[in-house]
Amino acid sequence: MIQLIQARAAKLKAWTRTWVFLIVLGGLCSAAIAYLVAETVRELRYLHSARSDNVHWVMSQAEVENLDFRNAVDLARIEPSSARLTQVVVRFDVFYSRMVTLGTASLYGDLRSIDGFGGPVAEIRARLDQLIPLIDGDRAALRAGLADLSREAGEMRLLLRQATTAGLHFFAERSDQSRESFALTLMQLALFSVALLLALAFLLQRTLRIGAQSQLRGQELAQAYARLNVILETSLDAVVVCDLDGRILNFNSAAERIFDHAVADVLGKEIAEILVPDHLRAAHDAGMTRMRERGEHRVSGAGRVRLEAKRRNGEVFPVEMALETAQAGEDQVFVAFLRDISTRVARENELVEARDKALAGEKAKSDFLAMMTHEIRTPLNGLLGNLALIGKTTLTPVQERYVRNMDISGKLLMHHVDAVLDVARFETGASMVREEVVHLGNLVRDIVHSQSSAAEANGNLMQWDWVGEAIEWVRLDGSRLQQVLVNLLGNAIKFTRDGHIQIEIEQTRESETDWLEFRVIDSGIGISDDDQLRIFGDFQTVDDAATLGSAGTGLGLGIARRFAEAMGGSIGVESEPGEGSVFWVKVPLVPADPPQSADQPPRAAQELPGQDVLLVEDNEINLELARALLVSLGHRVTEARDGEDAVAIASTHRFDLILMDIRMPRLDGLGATVAIRSGQGASRDVPIIALSANVLPEARVRFTEAGMSGFLPKPLTEADLRQALHRFAAATPHAQGAPASDPKAQLVARYASETGEFFDWLATGPEDMAEIANRAHQIAGSAAAFGQMDLRGVLARLEIHANAGDRAATVAAMAEARAVWKVAPDPVLG
Repeated sequence: MIQLIQARAAKLKAWTRTWVFLIVLGGLCSAAIAYLVAETVRELRYLHSARSDNVHWVMSQAEVENLDFRNAVDLARIEPSSARLTQVVVRFDVFYSRMVTLGTASLYGDLRSIDGFGGPVAEIRARLDQLIPLIDGDRAALRAGLADLSREAGEMRLLLRQATTAGLHFFAERSDQSRESFALTLMQLALFSVALLLALAFLLQRTLRIGAQSQLRGQELAQAYARLNVILETSLDAVVVCDLDGRILNFNSAAERIFDHAVADVLGKEIAEILVPDHLRAAHDAGMTRMRERGEHRVSGAGRVRLEAKRRNGEVFPVEMALETAQAGEDQVFVAFLRDISTRVARENELVEARDKALAGEKAKSDFLAMMTHEIRTPLNGLLGNLALIGKTTLTPVQERYVRNMDISGKLLMHHVDAVLDVARFETGASMVREEVVHLGNLVRDIVHSQSSAAEANGNLMQWDWVGEAIEWVRLDGSRLQQVLVNLLGNAIKFTRDGHIQIEIEQTRESETDWLEFRVIDSGIGISDDDQLRIFGDFQTVDDAATLGSAGTGLGLGIARRFAEAMGGSIGVESEPGEGSVFWVKVPLVPADPPQSADQPPRAAQELPGQDVLLVEDNEINLELARALLVSLGHRVTEARDGEDAVAIASTHRFDLILMDIRMPRLDGLGATVAIRSGQGASRDVPIIALSANVLPEARVRFTEAGMSGFLPKPLTEADLRQALHRFAAATPHAQGAPASDPKAQLVARYASETGEFFDWLATGPEDMAEIANRAHQIAGSAAAFGQMDLRGVLARLEIHANAGDRAATVAAMAEARAVWKVAPDPVLG
């Protein structure tokens, strides 16, 4: 429709341009002809005039009059009678009058500009002026001066002859120029006539061509109109044409189908009455008014816009509209293309709903991961912490072996938990590279020393060395690189018996980039070609691992690959079954200057005086473990059971350090930290370290935003605690704490008492679901630490139901927990 209207307008414009061109060209030709005709007439008139002849006659007559004057003078000399003297005066006046005419008349202006004419004429006039007193004096004087008059007349005749010659020469040249100008004018007229004939021929040819094109265009427009009608009638989109007043001019078949109106019923009616829903009438009327008055031919937005329309039965449904304007002769029309998008909108809503469910699932996954991390680490905290405390007591060799085996199993479980968390971090994009200046030799040396015991246990010899020039200080993510190398060394140790393991470090250059390449070479069982293609995936293990008793989660190499790629590097393997393997890692080489404190001993190696520590923990077992570790390290401990107690204590006493649990009743650790930081208490600027089993990155971000200074993961280890104390503790010495005592019996008794009190409280039928969840969470963590895993599982379900507000499921879980508690084994540490 729009193309057809525009084609008609284009045809009209083409004809208009042609006629305008013809009119302008005709006007120009007429003006040129008029000009040439005027020039020709002017030349003819000039040639036809006797102006030059008249000048010639005047000049000749001047010579005759000069001769007459001289003759009169000569006759008066012969017969000086009064009559003769009178004749001299008369001839002088005639000659004088002629010279005045030649010297002043405009007709001779061009001649006077010539030196050969103007000079002699001016001199003759001057001589004549000098003779006037003699001519006009008495006759005796005139008679006496006749000889002088004769001489002057002769000299003036020579001057007059000179002027006459110059005038004749001037007019001869003027005549030549006139003839040439006339000839040129005639030539121009001839050329223009030829050009005019050619232009007329061109215009005739163009007119014939335009006529043919117009005829062809008319046929094409007729065909296009027919095709357009077919397209409009078969289009799936509704096409509605209306004028500036909103009256419908065209309504195609798709519009009839979509809006359920017959075309005969809507032609001439206002579009708002037919298609616009009632709640959009005001906006539509305002838009039409704006279009008519201001010429703003647009709707809200640009291109296709999403609106609502109505069918004949009043049903409102979504449409997609594109609005265009077009000229139909002198009138302007609007063409609206409308598409029914009800089905698409419904599908989009389904997709949005599916996306929301997926996001909710991801959040649930994240929440579950955080909860499971917390739930696994909480009992591990009690398990590994108590094993560490038991290891400091006097044990028999058998007990030491049992304790060591439990410690190994606990740490292996912690390793698996960390591996799962590392994978989750990469999936969420939360794992970030943290570059620092690292001493490569010290880093690799520490890794080798940490793995030497495991290597020796399998009868392996482990060494490391540089290939080529050594580079000491570089900038990279030392923690990530360390984990990659530890994973590769761990694999080499697991799959090698009575062999050797070599670590090589080499500087290489590829593609104009410097790289650090680490190679872990072992003489172990090797890896088949098929296994080499998949071992860097998650949860992938080699078939021969079980034969050596070394099967694991299969996450180590997948995590190593992610870390290597995150640092901008790559990882790979070369191996032959039965011949050993070479795992290599390449990371970008960025040399760095050693830090200023590189030569100073680390603070952790210095003596740390006893610190005054506020320990905030609601779980009795974890509280006792952390307290025992702190006291054994020589620090004084003040205890707080929840966030409100911690805020109150910190406001009146200044501590060197605050260890803050996160999840606590009444006021959690984050709220307590904010209250301490924002208040004016004595410990408002004291370092606060988070104690939490939730080690996910987003949790650490929340801790930092709340004002916490650092983070200690559960299970709490003596090494982590020492490092945190040396990093954050104040330098001012405090009184030494009391020596540690054996906490085993006290912890078992406290746990049994806490659990009994909890079930007695449940028997009262508490209504506060949040309180039920908090207390169940505390007891569940302790139950896992004391080996009561069945009780821990049912308490975890109780916590979930209570947090969800499901009263019926909570009551059922409470009954199940009481039943499990009655048959649970005695709590045992170690």
